[in-house]
Amino acid sequence: MAEILSQKEIDALLQTVSTEEIGETPEAIAEVEEEKAANVYDFKHPNRVSKDQLRTLQTIHETFAKTFNAYLAVRLRTIVDINLISVDQLQYSEFILSISDPSCIYIFRVEELNGVAIMEISPQLVLFIVDRLFGGKGGTTEEPRVITAIEQTVMKKIIEKALENLSTAWQQVAPLTFILEGFESNPDVVQIAPPGETVITVSLEIKIQDTSSLMNICFPYLILEDIMSKLNVQHFITMAKREPSEEEVEIINERLRMTKLPVVSYLGSTSITVKDLMELEEGDVIVLNKKVNDLIEISIAGNKKFLGRPGIKGKKKAIKIIKSISEEETAELEI
Repeated sequence: MAEILSQKEIDALLQTVSTEEIGETPEAIAEVEEEKAANVYDFKHPNRVSKDQLRTLQTIHETFAKTFNAYLAVRLRTIVDINLISVDQLQYSEFILSISDPSCIYIFRVEELNGVAIMEISPQLVLFIVDRLFGGKGGTTEEPRVITAIEQTVMKKIIEKALENLSTAWQQVAPLTFILEGFESNPDVVQIAPPGETVITVSLEIKIQDTSSLMNICFPYLILEDIMSKLNVQHFITMAKREPSEEEVEIINERLRMTKLPVVSYLGSTSITVKDLMELEEGDVIVLNKKVNDLIEISIAGNKKFLGRPGIKGKKKAIKIIKSISEEETAELEI
């Protein structure tokens, strides 16, 4: 009588047959099954922005950080260091809960996409900037407080410049214009998106002297949805390498031709005492450090560019350009 196989033996036999057909060992099959392990997916927090798009957003805001860093350092006359910390996607309610109260929330409109976004800055940083702009050392209060109307007015120009720099950084992907619309100190009254809506948040760290604060930019996903297809590396590289068209070059040249620059010629200089200055009368002669036949310097927009000789053309005073000044000659004149 033939021996009856158990279910365990039957399964082992079938597995051996399957393995021989596909040319794999049981160990290889186990490895494949391990690789196909299920990924965790949170339906409450869907990833609507791909990793590639997040990397592009990161590149855009790294450019913004460098540009705004240079501007802020000049305005505050001190060392400023702005670094991008993260670019994340989360629910709008989670972002609002992360903001302190009071805070400095600037609401701005994305003109081309017909939507609004926000830029949030800590009150300590705003107070530091305002103090520096008024000539102080940058002292801040220990506890955050609501920003006054005067401080808001002073800070408005800084924020508008930040939005201008942000708009320039976005030009690499899409021509977006950011316009400042309002200010709020209470995060609970700022509703630019439904609580459960996905938003893209950009966090930057701003270090000035011994202080360190955060700047957060929040874009609702809905307003960026139309340009999300452009947020990929291929499109970004294409835009960065794109050569300007003949029409664009002509427009730029035309604007340059129409640009007005101040032209100043320096007849000479001298120094006199306050006593002599007080005693000056009509007809007195002040002797300058230039001779009649010497060429005088001609500056355009504050930069020394030419040497010339003064004269008269018709009924108007004029100056004739004799030669241009090289960079070496400019350096010698400044010395």
